Amino acid sequence: MKIQFLYHAEAVAVAGSITLPVHEAMPAQASVALPILGGQASASAENFRHRNYLKFDRAESHVVGSYSEKDKAHGTLASTTIEGLNIMDVVTCDRIVARITTKHPGDGDAAFIPLGSRFENLRIAGHRVEIDLATDLFAEHDTWAKLNHAHRNKPAVKAELDRLAVARGKDGRMHVTLARFPEQLPGRLLRNGHGIYVPHFGTVYLAEYFAAQSTHRLLMMRIELGCAVEGYYGIGGSDGNGSAPPLQ
Repeated sequence: MKIQFLYHAEAVAVAGSITLPVHEAMPAQASVALPILGGQASASAENFRHRNYLKFDRAESHVVGSYSEKDKAHGTLASTTIEGLNIMDVVTCDRIVARITTKHPGDGDAAFIPLGSRFENLRIAGHRVEIDLATDLFAEHDTWAKLNHAHRNKPAVKAELDRLAVARGKDGRMHVTLARFPEQLPGRLLRNGHGIYVPHFGTVYLAEYFAAQSTHRLLMMRIELGCAVEGYYGIGGSDGNGSAPPLQ
């Protein structure tokens, strides 16, 4: 069989590391990778607890890679869903979904879409935080060429990308947050850059999106703990891409 396409997609539900009061890495949960020849794979975990710091009811991850005769394109799907997340009774969420799909036509730019990614009933320090994600912006400008053209030529798009931006490389690579935060956060929650600071807990970063010409990566939640417990957790990671093999 001649190799037509080199598939790539990954999804990880939860991973992390604690440095205080103990020093240990938490094994990644519901972690799955797509075979280079495509196909499908999945992984799941239930009733997981990492010490007394993090727990969830269920997590499930899926990856798919296939060729569509209808679209005349290779495609990938990477998704992970975490239900019943609870981090130290400060951050809770009924459901977190991280989802990226890609299309790789033979004669055009690859398209990446994060539609379907979302938070359901996210609460931070007991306060419900409604987050509108800019998945529509990246679905409309789904190729690298469209995204950069819009950034250069559409003032409204440039303004939003600049507002969401965390960092931008010289080659145009973007690190943004998809989160459109409310103007005022409830309680004593404070903005800390592109995150939400919780006194005596740490900072919660939401929907970090890393976009480059050949791959897009999404991390739905990253928590930098800064209290009696120090370390980090990453929740809801997915990415996808692929490429044609060298000419044979």
